[in-house]
Amino acid sequence: MASSKTALPSAVLALRLLTLALLAASLAVIAADEFAVDDDEKLTFKFFYAYRYLLAIAVIGCAYSLLQIPFAAVSIARRKRMIGDSEGVALFLICADVVFSLLMATGAAAGFGFTYDIKRLFGGSSLHGGLAKYFNLAYVSAGLMLLAAACMALMIMLSVYSLVR
Repeated sequence: MASSKTALPSAVLALRLLTLALLAASLAVIAADEFAVDDDEKLTFKFFYAYRYLLAIAVIGCAYSLLQIPFAAVSIARRKRMIGDSEGVALFLICADVVFSLLMATGAAAGFGFTYDIKRLFGGSSLHGGLAKYFNLAYVSAGLMLLAAACMALMIMLSVYSLVR
């Protein structure tokens, strides 16, 4: 059984890994999503600014997660905070997590909102075939990003709890 000293850092590491996996899945789904309008043109994320934003936030979130995972792993191995006992640095890292969590939430909101509006414009639930699949995959990508934002929020709560304890 894990000691209480390593339980919270282990949970944070697991949440960081889960966040990275969800963001990578969101990135893969939105990047691969396409609909052939005709022989020459395809709808991809490049066609809509909201989907570009969703993809950009997924890339930035993956990079941030990849940067933070080694710090979380080392803090488990050393059984103390990576940076030492400086509360100022810990607060800065928590604030950075909050910023990235909010960015992920706005990326998911952009994807959900735009997809809802454009589906309604094109006929709502009467869409069939490739176009319906295109927009449904955009919903999937936005949902994965929303789950990643929720993981980050849980990670922030654990970090704050650890800091005040």
